[in-house]
Amino acid sequence: MAITETTKLSDLIEPTVFLDYVQEQVSNTNAFIQSGILGNDPILGARLLSPGRTVQLPYINDLTGEAEEWSDSTDITTESLTTGSNEAMKLFEDKAYSATDFGQLVTGAPVLTQITSRFAAWWVRQDTKRLLQVAESTFANTDIATAKSFGVGNEAELSAGNFLAALARMGDLANPKLVKLAMNSSAYFELRKQNLIDDFQPSDGGLAFASYNGLQIVQDDDIPVAADGTTAAYAFAPGAMAYATATPANGLVVDRDEYKNGGQEAIIQKRVTAMQVNGTTIDTSVVSDIAAYRQAIIDGKAAFKVANDPRKLGIVKYGFKVDPSFIVPTINSPKDATTPKA
Repeated sequence: MAITETTKLSDLIEPTVFLDYVQEQVSNTNAFIQSGILGNDPILGARLLSPGRTVQLPYINDLTGEAEEWSDSTDITTESLTTGSNEAMKLFEDKAYSATDFGQLVTGAPVLTQITSRFAAWWVRQDTKRLLQVAESTFANTDIATAKSFGVGNEAELSAGNFLAALARMGDLANPKLVKLAMNSSAYFELRKQNLIDDFQPSDGGLAFASYNGLQIVQDDDIPVAADGTTAAYAFAPGAMAYATATPANGLVVDRDEYKNGGQEAIIQKRVTAMQVNGTTIDTSVVSDIAAYRQAIIDGKAAFKVANDPRKLGIVKYGFKVDPSFIVPTINSPKDATTPKA
C-alpha cells in the first residue's frame, strides 16, 4: 500500500502561533525590553505595514506665550497651537536558515528543531545591536552630542562628578525622568569598586537590582569597551526609544525543495521594524533612502537630527574609562578590543 500523506515540518509549524511565540520570546528575553528602555510603540507599530518606506509621527507642540491682562474694556485674544512631525525609517528585514535531509540523517543533528527554537533569541540580538547602533548614530549628530553627551572623545577615569555632569544634560528633567542606566559589565564593576552602587530589594521575593543615583543599572556587554578601558554609558528616560516590529503577509514561510542538495528545507522569517530616539527625525539631507539609512547606522554616521527641542530627548551619553583589569577579552569585550565607537 502506497503512503499518500506524511507529516512534514510545514505541518508542525503553524505560522501565526510560531510568530506569536517568537515575538513573545523576544519580549521576555530582551534586557532592553524588560528594563523598559525598549517598548513596542503602538503609534509607530500601527503604521509599519502601511505603504511607504517611512512613518510620519505627528505631534502637537506645547502651549506658548504669556498671560494677558483681562478687563471689560478689551477683547480676549486667542492663539493657535503648532504641530510638527517626526519621520522614522522602516527597515524591511528577513532571515532564513535551511538544512538538508541527508546532513541531518547522517549526523543525527536536529538542525531544523534548533532553528525554530533559537529564532527568537536571534532577533533579540539583532534588536540589541540595532539599539546601540541607533544610539551611536544619534550622537554622531553634532547638535545632539553637544546637548546630550559628556566626556565623549575626551574620556577620563570614571568619577561620580563627571557622571553627574553627564546627567545634568537633561537639565531640570533629569530627576525623575532618567530611570535606566545601560553600561558594559566592566563599568558596573568599576562603580562597585568605587562604592557608588546601591542595591534595592523592591519587594518580598522580588529580584534585587543595582542602581546608581536612583537609576536602575542594565548591564549589557554589547556596549563596547576598548582595551584601554574607554567605554560609554547611556541613561534613558521611560519611552526614550521609539521601537516597533510588525509581521507582513507571508512573514513566515517554510519552503521545501525535493531536488536541491538531495532534498532540503528552509525556514524564512520576515519583519518590518523601526527604531529611533523619540524627539529625533530622519536627517534626509544625510540619508536619502533606506540603503543609505541602513549603512549610516551600521557605520555610526549621523542619520538623525533633533525634531524640535533637544530637551525632549530622553537619553544621555557619558564617555569615560574603566580600570583595564575589569576588561576580559571574549567575555565583556572583543578579542581584539580597540577604541569603541559607542
